[in-house]
Amino acid sequence: MKTVFVEEPNKKVYYLVVAIAVLSAIAAAVSLFYNPDVNVGQKVKTISGQTIQLYGRGIYHNDSLSMAVQAKGQDLVTLFLGVPFLTYSLYLSGKDSLKGSFYLTGTLAYFLYSYTIYCFSGNLNSFFIIYVTITGLSFFAFVSCMISFNFGEMKEAFTTKLPIGYLGISNIVFALLIGMNWLSRLKAPASYAYLEHYTTFPIQAIDLGFVLPAIIFSSVMLIRRQNWGYFLIPIMTMKILTLLIALDAMILFMYLNKVEVSLIEIIIFPLYTLIVIFNFYLIQKNLNYKS
Repeated sequence: MKTVFVEEPNKKVYYLVVAIAVLSAIAAAVSLFYNPDVNVGQKVKTISGQTIQLYGRGIYHNDSLSMAVQAKGQDLVTLFLGVPFLTYSLYLSGKDSLKGSFYLTGTLAYFLYSYTIYCFSGNLNSFFIIYVTITGLSFFAFVSCMISFNFGEMKEAFTTKLPIGYLGISNIVFALLIGMNWLSRLKAPASYAYLEHYTTFPIQAIDLGFVLPAIIFSSVMLIRRQNWGYFLIPIMTMKILTLLIALDAMILFMYLNKVEVSLIEIIIFPLYTLIVIFNFYLIQKNLNYKS
């Protein structure tokens, strides 16, 4: 008798995912291709006494130049990678594919993470209610996908050749690198340079409070050969990969728009992206159940 690793996806998930794909594509496309001048060249003084330049164009016109070009890099990844991969994952999961279910859950984690940040970072713009809607839809779709897995059988879903130690340690190293990078930005008074005219650090809060601990937990559980590890490591690896690709796009947009980027970020993040792509390949290669 064949082991059932994942239940048939709830039909409601299909409608949620389609709505996420459509709304995300609209929001990202408008950001990338509709950029009328609004307040180009305007500068504002922050509460810490800094003077910063606003982006001045499109829906991000009231955001700083740095924040706006990072958001546009994220939108580029969402439109040309996130949305297509989300729809492809939905198709695979509908064929009773464990691989497709992992893909779908991991991609939904990307949308949940990205649009939660859009809701709480940056300045209010006309797409705020769309960001809130995508965040809510992504949350419910993500939870529905998570509970569809047969958690108790996850260890059997992988071959014995899965490089457990390497995957666990490489993910822990990534979490520590990101954590140290974020913590270095929170030291006053240097933190005000990163804060610009915003009030807090939502990305750092979400990463340090939720994402990085989840990566470390899943890695430790995998090293200990616990079902939690086998269950979470494909999802967290996808989350790491999408995070890195988005970071790479942000760094590229910052560089092209002459926004200061540290040499460490230019070198480390693209390099680690290649490592995580290799990790992702290893996980897919060692799935026992590939239908």
